[in-house]
Amino acid sequence: MAIVWIVYFQVFFIQYKRNNRPYLVIHHAQNENPDALCLLVNMGKETVHVQCVQVVIFTRTGEERVMTVTEYRRVGADDRSIHQVLRQGPLRPGGYLVLGSFRNIILGRRSEDDDAAHLFEDITNIELRAAVMHGPSWSPVGVRRHFVLEHSAGGTQIFPRNIYSEQLTRRKDRPEVRRWVESELRPEREGHGESENSDQTR
Repeated sequence: MAIVWIVYFQVFFIQYKRNNRPYLVIHHAQNENPDALCLLVNMGKETVHVQCVQVVIFTRTGEERVMTVTEYRRVGADDRSIHQVLRQGPLRPGGYLVLGSFRNIILGRRSEDDDAAHLFEDITNIELRAAVMHGPSWSPVGVRRHFVLEHSAGGTQIFPRNIYSEQLTRRKDRPEVRRWVESELRPEREGHGESENSDQTR
């Protein structure tokens, strides 16, 4: 009987962890068009708070640039229209953030220029990433996805490297996700947790 209860408890615990685990998707809508919208979707069962969204741009010359996705729109799970431009905020289960088109994300305000197309030619691939606070987790968790830009005489097309959005929820991922947030917020005190170099628990 004790063995049965132990097995039952393990199954229950695994199911509990799975149900409470955050799961975010960076979704590329409308196929390979660079003007397609990019969405950050919360597929988990709990609300998350988006702390930062960044794009890493890689060029033919080997240059790597990290930029903030400065404007995106919050759409609730039950909303029918896009409203209120935000930089951060809560994202309910089933909700999504419209990050903008890939052209807007990569080029920013320059995407409105008539000659902005030539700026795409030097970009080979990008990494989109987001850091969020998830209720049961004391440390930010992250998600990222890579996209490849293919250039031809007909224009530029964008393809995901694979079908998955990488979930950075494990303990070994925490330092990297924390650095994303710190690069945005530039806190006076940096550390691995609230108890290290932090006044919050005093």
